[in-house]
Amino acid sequence: MIKNTSRERLLLRVTLSCLRYGWPVFILLGILWFPFDWLSEVWPTFGIPFRQVFHNAHDHFIGHTIFFFIVGTLILSLVPVLKRQLHWYVLGLIVAALVQETIQACIRGEIPTFTDFNAFRGDALGGMSAWILQFVLLLLYSYRKRRSATKSLFCMKNIPEE
Repeated sequence: MIKNTSRERLLLRVTLSCLRYGWPVFILLGILWFPFDWLSEVWPTFGIPFRQVFHNAHDHFIGHTIFFFIVGTLILSLVPVLKRQLHWYVLGLIVAALVQETIQACIRGEIPTFTDFNAFRGDALGGMSAWILQFVLLLLYSYRKRRSATKSLFCMKNIPEE
């Protein structure tokens, strides 16, 4: 009887944790996977500036890089455990890039071929740049924290005794 209560509490805690962290992640993925190319075709007011920003392959690459950098940074801020577990972050990055290309191909009425290496390179560069930035910031924070702890110990040793 007690085991069922603890199991129910654990299930409730896991469910609440998933809801707490899950909804912002799903909103970010929804924005990432939204077919902006389709929107630019059906809404000319959006299409004019969209085509000015993404008018060649280089600009398309830069757009993917910036977009995945922003989304990657926000995801790492929402799910901090991914900063320490690169393999899960890379797996999520690959899945996000593949799903994005699949959605875009389906909206265009095509079968996904995953041959847009320019977009995949931008996705990988942006996502990994976000992780590297977060990792470096984490290292700097740890270093400063350790350094300040060492200074405080050093100061305590040098206090004259009366």
